[in-house]
Amino acid sequence: MRTTSKLAVITAFTFIALAVLGVSGCRKSAQEQGGSQVKKYTCSMHPEVVQDQPGKCPKCGMDLIEKH
Repeated sequence: MRTTSKLAVITAFTFIALAVLGVSGCRKSAQEQGGSQVKKYTCSMHPEVVQDQPGKCPKCGMDLIEKH
C-alpha cells in the first residue's frame, strides 16, 4: 500500500471515530443538563385529568397517580 493511501485510510478512520464520539457525547439526560423533569399526575379513571402535583381527581375524588 502506498504512503498516500495509508494516510487517507488513517485520516478517514480518525474522522469517523471523532464523529461517532461527538454524536454519542451529545446525548444527556435532563438531570445531567441541569434541568429537572416536572412530574405529572393523573387519575386512573380520568386520564384527561393531568396535574403537576399529587392530589385528588376533581371528577371522582380518587388519588392521582404519577404519570410515566
